[in-house]
Amino acid sequence: RSRHVQVRQCAAELLLSLLERIGVTELAGTARAERLAHAAGILAQDCHKDTRHYGQEMVRMLMCHQKCKMFLERSILPHDL
Repeated sequence: RSRHVQVRQCAAELLLSLLERIGVTELAGTARAERLAHAAGILAQDCHKDTRHYGQEMVRMLMCHQKCKMFLERSILPHDL
């Protein structure tokens, strides 16, 4: 995790665009789905509003798929979802 806001914001924006391009269903079948779900959960709780927005968008997309939802529930506290 970077200490610089711009780095976190850029990473969140790129991850969201990647998720939109690939799609949640295709991503759920990969080995990195759990890592992405964990990263999205962390970014959704970031202190910077733009980074938090991108993270929350990723979480919303991931919550639509059962396997990704399970990964999110494992990596984030339930009241943060």
